[in-house]
Amino acid sequence: MSLTRKDVHVEITLIKGDDDLTGTMLIDRDSRLSDALNNSRKHFIVLSDYNGIHHILNKRHIVKAVEIESLELEPNKTE
Repeated sequence: MSLTRKDVHVEITLIKGDDDLTGTMLIDRDSRLSDALNNSRKHFIVLSDYNGIHHILNKRHIVKAVEIESLELEPNKTE
């Protein structure tokens, strides 16, 4: 656990239009998600999805990023 950073739950849409990525980003504790995305000194962000996979994303490929309050998991459907 870090005292200077916080986890933010996000949903990110990329240019290529595949499924949205959902997971957590680590940002400065006194920052907003928009501050982290608009930081011109950093060109990439790291998104940790809920399956434990880490994605390194070029910020120029992000179309939309939304902070989400809670994780809503769909129940497993069996046929």
